Amino acid sequence: MTIRKRSALLFSALMATSVLAACSNNNNTAEPSASNSASGTPSESASPSASPSESAAPELKGTINISLPNASSSVWNSVADAYMKRNPGVKVNVDNKPLEGYKEWLTAQFAAGTPDADLIVNNEVANLMSDKKFVDYYPYFDQVNPYTGKPWKDSLDLAAMGINLDGVGTEDHLYNLNFESVQIVWMYNKEIFNKVGITETPKTFDELTADFDKIKAAGFTPLALAGDANSMWSNQAGWLVRIYADQYLRDYINVIRSQEQDYTFLPGVDDIWKYDPTDPYNDSNSNVTKNEIRQWKAVRDKEGPYKIAGNPAWAAYADNLKKLFSYTPDGFFGVKDDQAYQLFLTGKAATMVSTPASYWQLPKDFADETKTGAQGGVKAFEYGFFNMPSMQGPEVKAPARTIQIPIGFYGIVSKNAEQNALSMNFMMYVTSPEGYKVYAEAIQNSKDASLSGAPALKDITLPADMTAAFADFTPIGNTEGYESAGNKLARGLNDYQPSVQDWVGSVQRFFAGKITTEQYLNELQANVDKYLEPMLKQGKKELSDLDTPESRPPERK
Repeated sequence: MTIRKRSALLFSALMATSVLAACSNNNNTAEPSASNSASGTPSESASPSASPSESAAPELKGTINISLPNASSSVWNSVADAYMKRNPGVKVNVDNKPLEGYKEWLTAQFAAGTPDADLIVNNEVANLMSDKKFVDYYPYFDQVNPYTGKPWKDSLDLAAMGINLDGVGTEDHLYNLNFESVQIVWMYNKEIFNKVGITETPKTFDELTADFDKIKAAGFTPLALAGDANSMWSNQAGWLVRIYADQYLRDYINVIRSQEQDYTFLPGVDDIWKYDPTDPYNDSNSNVTKNEIRQWKAVRDKEGPYKIAGNPAWAAYADNLKKLFSYTPDGFFGVKDDQAYQLFLTGKAATMVSTPASYWQLPKDFADETKTGAQGGVKAFEYGFFNMPSMQGPEVKAPARTIQIPIGFYGIVSKNAEQNALSMNFMMYVTSPEGYKVYAEAIQNSKDASLSGAPALKDITLPADMTAAFADFTPIGNTEGYESAGNKLARGLNDYQPSVQDWVGSVQRFFAGKITTEQYLNELQANVDKYLEPMLKQGKKELSDLDTPESRPPERK
């Protein structure tokens, strides 16, 4: 997922990002529309004084343990204190963990029994979600939120969260909640651009690389990007790998869309959908459903964009990707996130991949000695943002999109009914106008957290400067959360770790010029072929399921 020691800059985004690497297929999500506003219009419930009184609900008792990765302790302690004041019978403990090793820590907690933690982040533990180790949010959506006096779902912007309740069946589950958002954008140093004579931000990949050539000739690093295994898989490098694959493989949807006989087919949706790659939201999950089994069948049968070796689209994409990564820092494969960020902070690098959180965080970080490595910090420079420049060529199917998704991945460890209800009550508070006001103000006052995008909540009002800032980030479409060839094959097979590890070594050799494009794609194809069956088994599926993609696979323990 993630950014490590410099987590404050992209904290909210990176709580997401192994989706940005490892979103679970158990969450049947719909794509947020491009028209979601940054903040809702205040309603009767928007102020704490208008919320239901404490006496309106039974007194709650118990303990809630919060253990989030790289989350701001000051922010969550502020929320905990406000909640405990509202519910004096409840004790909330905040024991946040480092991002490094969080997945391993969480997995070990379950291996030892039932974890003490209640509120966690679970997007990197798909196997635990498959084993139903977390509480399903769906049954709670119809319950009345005691902090608003209306059904919980009525205060949630479900479209912005990527949730389509009309498409949820009895066997579908929602094991994490995303009530914030993130949009991946390019961030640039305006002073460097001006110094080398760049007067406009690039709109195409050719313009971007031409600008990078000027920047490199002037002695600056064009792109501050980490190249270690973690970044290649699930951080900024991995984002770029998947985002640009999407341009070449957009026709995946014609292969894996639900057919009329499929168990995934949704009447009124799938029977009216038409392929239109000019519409960046054409293949969103709310417009057309995907049949995961058809996808794995296409992988097995090497159908359309799911064929890697010998596919001109994959070859053109790989060549451009190699060119893009040639503008990274010296010693790229050993560069970590905090080192790449320091290059940008100190004015040595011209661009980086970021989120809107940088809008507020960067001014703090200029003065932070631990992040800049300079006594007293560094001189601030003017910075700006631009969207993903599009690659062009005969194999490109559509303009570039980005990763623009709801994030958070807040999961509740499943315990007994009483504890589960208590934890859900806390989440109802956090997502209410009363609780979110405490949360947002704590972020404003913190030194180690920033909002990465507009919250997916109704009835709340953000400060005017936040609303204005989020409005500057124009939506261009989303690539994340789809059963697509780019997401499932571009970094190895479907985030299956043995495959990912093999891919990292292969792509590093490719970028270093040690193997040709053809050899790289042959290696990636062999990788996918090798790990398809064990990857399916990890998800409790079998190769035999692919022979009947119209049928739901049997439930296996």
